[in-house]
Amino acid sequence: MNAYRITSPAERRIVDVWQSDDDIYIQLSREGDSEPYLSNKLGLMAVHSEGRPWREDRLRLNTARIEHHGGTLRIEADGGELFLALELKFDAEGLLRVCAIWENRSDRTLCDAAVGLEWELASRGKENVTIPHMIYNNNPSADPSRLVPHLGIGEGKGFICEEHRLPIPCVNVEWNEENSGERYFSMFSLPSYIEDSEGVVHYGSLGAYQRDGSIAVAAMSGVLMFGGEKDIVYVSKSQIEPYSGGYTDFAPGFALEKSYALEWGPQEKPGQAFSKAVHRAVRLYDPQGADPLSLDELIRLKTAAMDDRWRETDRSAGYVKFNDRNSFGLVSKKHGLHYMYGWTGQCLKLAWCDASLGFDGQSPERIERCRKAVDFYLRESGTSVPGLRNAAYHLSDGRWENFRWQQEPVISSRAFGETVSDLADIILLFRSRGERVPSAWTAALEQSADFILGAILPSGIFPSAFKPDGSAADTEITAAGIPCLIALIKAWQVTGARTYLDATSASMERYYALHAETFERPFARSTLDARCEDKEAGMFFFIAAFELFRLTGEPHFRNWAEIAADWQLTYVYMWNPAYDRGTAFRESGFQAVGWPGVSVQNHHLDVFFPTFELWQFGLMTDNETYVRLARTIFGALGQGICTKPGEWGFTVVGEQAEGFFQSNFQGRGRSNTWNPSWVISEVLHHALRFREAATSGENQKQGKGVHRI
Repeated sequence: MNAYRITSPAERRIVDVWQSDDDIYIQLSREGDSEPYLSNKLGLMAVHSEGRPWREDRLRLNTARIEHHGGTLRIEADGGELFLALELKFDAEGLLRVCAIWENRSDRTLCDAAVGLEWELASRGKENVTIPHMIYNNNPSADPSRLVPHLGIGEGKGFICEEHRLPIPCVNVEWNEENSGERYFSMFSLPSYIEDSEGVVHYGSLGAYQRDGSIAVAAMSGVLMFGGEKDIVYVSKSQIEPYSGGYTDFAPGFALEKSYALEWGPQEKPGQAFSKAVHRAVRLYDPQGADPLSLDELIRLKTAAMDDRWRETDRSAGYVKFNDRNSFGLVSKKHGLHYMYGWTGQCLKLAWCDASLGFDGQSPERIERCRKAVDFYLRESGTSVPGLRNAAYHLSDGRWENFRWQQEPVISSRAFGETVSDLADIILLFRSRGERVPSAWTAALEQSADFILGAILPSGIFPSAFKPDGSAADTEITAAGIPCLIALIKAWQVTGARTYLDATSASMERYYALHAETFERPFARSTLDARCEDKEAGMFFFIAAFELFRLTGEPHFRNWAEIAADWQLTYVYMWNPAYDRGTAFRESGFQAVGWPGVSVQNHHLDVFFPTFELWQFGLMTDNETYVRLARTIFGALGQGICTKPGEWGFTVVGEQAEGFFQSNFQGRGRSNTWNPSWVISEVLHHALRFREAATSGENQKQGKGVHRI
């Protein structure tokens, strides 16, 4: 028996390869561990089929041999018509680099071929699988009545998707081995593509499925699986379709080369192996995003869009969620002009932006607009319950309305919490600039904060929605109500009332225990049009933990902020997919690096991300990765903004799409023209704070140094 070994001493990783009975055995282990991480025969790992649907047939090995050159192992397997060569070597950081070359050495074309490698892990317990943006511990909070990615339960069940659907093209598995404790295994793809004569780009695919009672990580040539069904692609919210694009014709002499990087080892904190995947991805892909606009230009454009949303009547004042002067007029026709507070409307966040611009530019009219918007909201939005307020106002008939849940009106705790937080931020802004704050504003803030204080469920968290009478509309365990917790943090900053801080700390303990201590139930259900694991739920937990760390210095809040930061970063693109010839993204040079996705239901990109908070947190903790990624994300979001009438489908300068489609979800390589006002407020709010930090840094050059922007 010919046996070979390569090692990575610093990480104690070991690869053993030996030959027996015309097959090759591959084993991945770690020095000192009693059990390997993976041990299998190449004949069982190499997947190959012809025809549709693809099958999990194995490459029949006629002969196989191993070569060892320095620190590189080369395996050659003759499967008759199809030849497979594998090269294995450790890089300087201890990753096992794997290069697989599939070559047709026959004289006929292998039509509708599917090839790949299946890495069946030596696990027999409960696995926690993370496929970024797609699957988080099998998405336990996803509404069972809606289609979202799942691995499924049972032999052959699984999920395999296109590489370009993954912000980090990675499958990360964590499990507990009885004799070895908690362990993890990560497989990263280094994506490459084939472009045909029609300009269609073909990527590989990644995923995982059940195999012999354990998890097998699959690296395929492009074929897909959804819930165990092959050749199915997820195309829109809870919608799937047959997919024919995953196959490759291997002409005589054609070779397909795919490269991967593998990492494995002990996992110190159960449920948090995704953090390793995020920080590894930064080093592996070295994300360099687009940054098309200067800070001042970005602010100018977004300010123009904000100004276009301002409406003032005899009865009201505010910023409409959709305008009536844009090319995308269907929204206004369907919904009518209305102010929305929180979620996609962000009326008071725009008021904060207006006031900030007014203070910085000595523009009293902008400060006055903010005053009018706040005064109108506080005067007119009240309900029969003190402190609880309505969510949307229609200009045409003066009607207030709210969201609906199970056909009944409810007030979203997420949207309400955001708006109370915005009110507190406006008060803090006015105070910081020496401007008088109306006593009615502070009184209204305290009244709403007191309502929130009394709305904590017996579970220690907030409901996702309130009934009009102020009672909880549900008692589900979700992260949807975390914005109410943030509102209490802000109220504490404004009032100094210790009761708000104490309640916040206690509720944060519960949210951490429920969602982040083990990630058995990941952050979920904060996106109001989806009921599943979503980026925004993790975002709000991060913001809450960051604010508490910033204000108290308590180390456990720092730790919680780091956990949530890494979780939300699994949604952020670390690489740039290529697009088909003729698509808007290819023609415009759109780059996905830095763009965050949305949820396991909604697979598009949007601008909603706490870039400034992540940057601040990185500076406070000397974490250069967070600082770098925050700036990369912020720069990337400058893409897709209308700089002159007609660009990106808009007639109003500064407008930007709510959705950018980098995958086969709603049409790859394009953006929409759905433009609720949060695409203005989110970018402008961060931009103004970045500019203030830059100015502050310039003023400190002779003292404490310059903030890095």
